[in-house]
Amino acid sequence: MTENLKSQTSHKIEDFGFLLGKWQMQTKKGIVFEEWQTSEDRNKLTGSSYRVKDSDTTLLENLELSIEPDGVYYIPTVINQNDGLPVRFKLISNKEQVYIFENPEHDFPQRIIYFPKDKNNLHARIEGKYNGSEASSEFIYTRVVE
Repeated sequence: MTENLKSQTSHKIEDFGFLLGKWQMQTKKGIVFEEWQTSEDRNKLTGSSYRVKDSDTTLLENLELSIEPDGVYYIPTVINQNDGLPVRFKLISNKEQVYIFENPEHDFPQRIIYFPKDKNNLHARIEGKYNGSEASSEFIYTRVVE
């Protein structure tokens, strides 16, 4: 799974520039948005995911992508999960514009995958074992042009 993974020190935050901006996905529960921006710390991107339905906005999670000495981490803090604490997923592969972050110790998901289709379409997937069976969810976002 670690094919084509750059050495820990060679990643730059610009490698993840495809995330920057505002993305949306229509769901049965409303429109889900994911927004990313560059942090003041040049080794991080920060963001959030939230749902809008009938003019009500609900925060789903706060997001961080951090380049650290031992690797790249995707760090979500999901509202009402994990006692409000962040969970760290380490980048284990970035082959062919598919970015796989993994935390085998987490209950679900164990993997978070991002794969940009083009500059206006971003796909994401969560997967792993849930109650003893393999499970996954797909998220297909389009860029919001403002």
